[in-house]
Amino acid sequence: MDGDDATKDVWREKRGEWREPAHDPARLLIERGDVLDVLIVDRSIKGMRLRLPKGATAALNVTVTALDLSRATIHQVKVIWKAYPDIGVQVQSSFNVRTGEGPQAAAMRRLWLKAAAAGR
Repeated sequence: MDGDDATKDVWREKRGEWREPAHDPARLLIERGDVLDVLIVDRSIKGMRLRLPKGATAALNVTVTALDLSRATIHQVKVIWKAYPDIGVQVQSSFNVRTGEGPQAAAMRRLWLKAAAAGR
């Protein structure tokens, strides 16, 4: 394999699904009620790439709650890779605050309102 082939191999896309570029605000709810403002850099059907703010540590729990502020959606996500300042998360479950129904809807809306107001 010559040098050009090796370079192509390094940059070959390994994900099976298309990623949508984004530049959307989000908040991570981490332990002890802490809130971390992040940026959604891209998203796919199965996950998202999030950019941590300058100075934030990449020491996040394996599972966190992510609030997609532009889509009014709460995601339970699992951190699957870290390359500061970015982290990759896999979406475990999602709840749309605007359209969600069921017994947990009111609790999810309260969570959304509390977290959306945090940091203002």
